Amino acid sequence: MQKNRRVPFTVSLFGAFCITSSAFAHHGTVANGALYLTESLLEFEGEIVEVLWRNPHARARMSVIDPNGEEKVWELELGPTPRELENQDLYADDFLGRVRVAGYQSRRDPNEIGAMHILLPSGEELIRSRSAVPLWSDTRVPDATENLDPAKVAEARRTANGIFRVWGPRLLSRPTAADFETQFTDRGRALLAQFNAVTDNPELECRTGVVPSMMDPNALEIVDEGDRIIIHAEEYNVRRTVYLDFEAGGVEPIPSTYGFSVGRWEDDALTVTTTHMDYPLMLPDGVPHSDQVELFESFSISDDQTMLNYSVTVTDPVVFTEPVTIERQRRWNPGYEILDFDCVLSWIGEEGD
Repeated sequence: MQKNRRVPFTVSLFGAFCITSSAFAHHGTVANGALYLTESLLEFEGEIVEVLWRNPHARARMSVIDPNGEEKVWELELGPTPRELENQDLYADDFLGRVRVAGYQSRRDPNEIGAMHILLPSGEELIRSRSAVPLWSDTRVPDATENLDPAKVAEARRTANGIFRVWGPRLLSRPTAADFETQFTDRGRALLAQFNAVTDNPELECRTGVVPSMMDPNALEIVDEGDRIIIHAEEYNVRRTVYLDFEAGGVEPIPSTYGFSVGRWEDDALTVTTTHMDYPLMLPDGVPHSDQVELFESFSISDDQTMLNYSVTVTDPVVFTEPVTIERQRRWNPGYEILDFDCVLSWIGEEGD
């Protein structure tokens, strides 16, 4: 059962911690070797004194006293979004107090740690990798489970209509540049080589790549609005409009981050063609695209009505030697409600400061 607590912007034992920090959260997995020094797992014991409970990733500050009595403050990247932690029945104030932490040091900021293990004040151990074994406790924080209102679940089941429903997190991993290793043109490789994973990660600006519908990890909702379809991805609050009859409506294609999308039905599948994308990244690990890129997407539902099947074929003669195709699935999540994704970049006090 959820503890049903309301969590403020920051939670602190003694108010805003009085230090200056230029650090921004990496907004990538804490086991990402491009962002963290994953060759060595560091361990600390100290006190978490402040928690920033905001998207895209929850963060904390930890005070550690060394053997000489000197204090050092570490910034912790806790890994998932606040909603994911709440689904594990964890809230900001559960982190405050005496803890043990094992994690990787940031490549961008030597005072930041990507936490892989946290022994919480409760005695439970939070572990970011499902395959990892606890380091200190016999009690592990359970994996995330949705605590949904049964009435909302029942209503969602009653009103389900094809692809128009809420779909849960992406299954399988997000594609990376390594998946296209043999398909880059020389120009594509040159553009990829210009990307610095530490400083150019678009998630440092609360942005993502241009294939948001299925590649980001949070839930999404597909909404039927008659002459158009809205694809609302929870991560970064992305809303894409797919026009079904844009010529009749006099809509002119306008370049934008996610481009201009036109859809049509082929039997029970929604197919979408997207052009006019003016953002330079296809994926947040630096996979580029040019102004000649075109996406062809397909959305369909499984025979048992529980899975959304998705594929996207990317055609870009500047970046790829041939069209590349990515396929992923999402599981239906009846009763889940998409939340606003209020992304914050740094420790800038309370709202309104």
